[in-house]
Amino acid sequence: MTDLKLRCMGPIPQFTAELHFHFREHGSDRRRCFVFDESLHRRVPMKMEGVDGLNTIGMWVDAAGVLQAGDSVTVRCVVIAPELFADVVRPGVKFELWDGDFFASGDVIERIDAGWRSR
Repeated sequence: MTDLKLRCMGPIPQFTAELHFHFREHGSDRRRCFVFDESLHRRVPMKMEGVDGLNTIGMWVDAAGVLQAGDSVTVRCVVIAPELFADVVRPGVKFELWDGDFFASGDVIERIDAGWRSR
């Protein structure tokens, strides 16, 4: 496997999620798209049910792309503060992504226990 492919895969994920982009809170003066570049990785703040405040999540996808309102994508996720999420993350838990306003909703699909043990 090439070094680039290994870098793009990211760490062992803690969970997978389905993101649904809505940009409902973004006015007409705001960019209404979300980009995963060739690194296949983005870090953004999120608000998850059962966890106070905004916390950073790292997300990895399989292909670069520009996502717009109405688009969905499956992501592999790692939280920056696992101690806040370890007891909360399970299938069906919902969260919102934030960039000055909430712009996408997420649903946890699967918890990956191996991702929590490696932290």
